[in-house]
Amino acid sequence: MKTPKFSRRLFLGLGAAALVVPHMGLAQTARPDAEGGIGGTGIVGLLTDFGSLIVAGNYVRTDAATRYIDGFGALRKGDLKVGDSLTVEAAGPANGLVARRVHVTHPLVGTITQVSGGGRQITVNGVDVRLDGRLSGFGIGDRVAVSGVWRGRVVQASRLAPARAARDLVAGDVTRSGGSARVGAVPVRGPGTGSPASGSFASVVGQFDPQTGVLRARRVETQRFTGAAGPLVRLSVEGYLDPTSNAPGYRLAGLGHSFERNLKLDSFAGSRVLLNGDYTGRFAARRAVVLPEGFGAQRRVLRRISDQSR
Repeated sequence: MKTPKFSRRLFLGLGAAALVVPHMGLAQTARPDAEGGIGGTGIVGLLTDFGSLIVAGNYVRTDAATRYIDGFGALRKGDLKVGDSLTVEAAGPANGLVARRVHVTHPLVGTITQVSGGGRQITVNGVDVRLDGRLSGFGIGDRVAVSGVWRGRVVQASRLAPARAARDLVAGDVTRSGGSARVGAVPVRGPGTGSPASGSFASVVGQFDPQTGVLRARRVETQRFTGAAGPLVRLSVEGYLDPTSNAPGYRLAGLGHSFERNLKLDSFAGSRVLLNGDYTGRFAARRAVVLPEGFGAQRRVLRRISDQSR
């Protein structure tokens, strides 16, 4: 796979928070069919710019065949906003990606039940949501769609928007214990919630009960990537690492795909990281960029990475 090599010199002026680690000590070789754009690239990250779409440091073109959707149905390209959490399935080589499907994957959609931390944190569906600044334009009782990434059992938000449906939603990785299940930090019950395996991705639409802290499911979807761009052969994702008992000891919070077991990820624990690499049934991450905190600073770094990838 001809992924652009991120230069330490290129990001020297961005400070220690933008430390670039071009190699991760992997033993495996690139998949032959990844060359020349055969197969799809799965991208999970925040929309940082338009022209066409800049997502997780990738420049992704769109065309008349690109489909737009969220957890409640079809969208238009004009509905997308900077800061949205996107799952993109793109075809073509790394320097010529074209989006076939763009999914706005909100970690949470629900009602604000609490505002704390001087307006820098809210609670939605029982989950603490940390804001990039102070809450503005919304208050307790308002229904919001939260964009951002999971960080343990908290969501680090990049954007709040008015919810466009009366139903609640949680999307993230599944944790099972006995007969119960959580998606992200939210206990889920009801039809379909017994099927997703622990560690897989699920998006659950239903009704959150603030008395019990449980989201009662009406619909469960278990595929982050649908094959819209062909078989998945590459991943480009951003987020925080969660510790897990399985090798290599971490998973990317909210992703729903396991890492190759021989990766060395300890140095990235606790950091927001952009990872790129082959997908072989597991994520063979090959390059990593540690991102700064704060959406504005992340946006500047990711814009420079996307400029290098064209």
